Amino acid sequence: MKSVVRFLGVATALLLTLGACSKDNIDYKETENGGANNTGYLALGGMSVTVMEDTDNVTSSSTTRAEEVDINNFDVVVTNNAGDTMASFKYGNRPEKISLDGGVYKVALSSEPMVDAEWEKPIYGVEKEVIVKRKETTTVNDLICRLQNVKVSVDYAADLRDQLDLERTTMTVALEENSLVYANEETRAGYFAPVAKENTLKLTFECYYKGEDKKITMTNEIKGVKAAEWRKILVVVQHAGEGTGSLGIVCETWVYDEELPFDTSVMLMEEELVDDTDLPVINWEGHDLAEDFVITDDMFDADGNFKSSINLDITAKAEINSVVVKVTSDNPDFTTAYSEIMPLESDICDGTVSNALLRMMGYPTDAKGATATRIKLAAQAEMLCTYKGTHTYEITVTDVNGGKSVATVTLKYGEAGPVAAPSIVWTGYNIDERQTYALGMTCDLVISAPGVIDDFVVEIISNDLTDSELQGVGLAAKFSLVNASQFFASLGALGFPVGDAVKGKKELNLSITNFLVILSGFPGDHDFMMTVKDSAGVETTKSIMLHFN
Repeated sequence: MKSVVRFLGVATALLLTLGACSKDNIDYKETENGGANNTGYLALGGMSVTVMEDTDNVTSSSTTRAEEVDINNFDVVVTNNAGDTMASFKYGNRPEKISLDGGVYKVALSSEPMVDAEWEKPIYGVEKEVIVKRKETTTVNDLICRLQNVKVSVDYAADLRDQLDLERTTMTVALEENSLVYANEETRAGYFAPVAKENTLKLTFECYYKGEDKKITMTNEIKGVKAAEWRKILVVVQHAGEGTGSLGIVCETWVYDEELPFDTSVMLMEEELVDDTDLPVINWEGHDLAEDFVITDDMFDADGNFKSSINLDITAKAEINSVVVKVTSDNPDFTTAYSEIMPLESDICDGTVSNALLRMMGYPTDAKGATATRIKLAAQAEMLCTYKGTHTYEITVTDVNGGKSVATVTLKYGEAGPVAAPSIVWTGYNIDERQTYALGMTCDLVISAPGVIDDFVVEIISNDLTDSELQGVGLAAKFSLVNASQFFASLGALGFPVGDAVKGKKELNLSITNFLVILSGFPGDHDFMMTVKDSAGVETTKSIMLHFN
């Protein structure tokens, strides 16, 4: 590539031809070295599936249950990065493997299509992203199907039932435009289709006081509701004094707009203030909760069994209503591994996590309604020492009277965990190896950052392009896609995103396939060294290394 003028002329001509076309509109399959050379395989025959139900888990080795969850009837859909369906079939009829062009794909399983709102209609599913590399076989690992819609149940406190005309008492729960009306004796759970990662449930409570004809209507919202959550709404007497009371719900703050006159001769309505001595107690057997616990290799025997104990004893004067465990770590690999088993924050009493998983992780399965229980974190010792770093467990215990206690357990193993760094992936290719360009080759990059992208610097390394030659066509050997505004016009013409299209993004899809087509007329080695820095100042550098014949 001795002549930059010749380079620019070819570039301009090709860009005019390709300018109106995206990479998705270019068909390389019939061209030389394309098609079959870019084909890989997605192995599905050995894929096993676990379905986490409300009560327990179902594995693909068992096809039916009383709840009639038949994994063999689950729909499996494979889509490409553009959302096009590449294959679909029932899980029980899945092929051993399918051939696909190199690229990023999603494998999605679903028990049935999602419904807006319906009684007793849980929908289970999972979606996993896989990368198929040319001439290689990618195996889909074990998948866990979880509840995809929101489960909602409604109940009333016994003393409240005595005060209201239950025949004219209803709770309407709505998510967006979809709603279900819970009559006073409704024992079924409703299932709602989520419309976003976090949703809002709108509640409308309508009732009549016994012997009265005045209709009372109260409304409220529960925000931050997510798929796979079970929202148990219990309507209670929230506050009472001097013969009056107000309605409330135990799971969220109820914004009521009027008071109800309750018959204090029937039930005691005095407000009770919880004394500290009545709160639940969380005790770490043999240890001070304020001190970190360091796990060492000598705590394991020759067979890898953990010899020590990490027991948390919970006692309460009133029955335990919830035990929420929130897990954090300075090693993102640990939190990823934990979240593959159960949520990083969950109430082990609400039934959203199966008893089998609770037992495996050392959590009690009978805490709700008990006055004493024990958490055995030693069950997680192997996982804890697989990922070096500081791992914390915040445990919040609430009893039926609203008494709450919080304790934090800090467990350490080895040095601090690795700092999460941005990643640069060349879809369908090994970015760490030099690739020989062939007609039909794609260069689609996926750049992601733990926080957001702060800067993206590209350095062109080539024996045939000098700094002065690059400057002659409006580029430099090294430039920032975020800050080098003087090059934005030239970079945009070559297919690079610039400025705000890069800065502040958590994930960036960058394609320079068209640029490779331009370079294909010039033999030699051309490298693009890319450095991505995130908002925390952590950097990752990778190079696209190409040889052109």
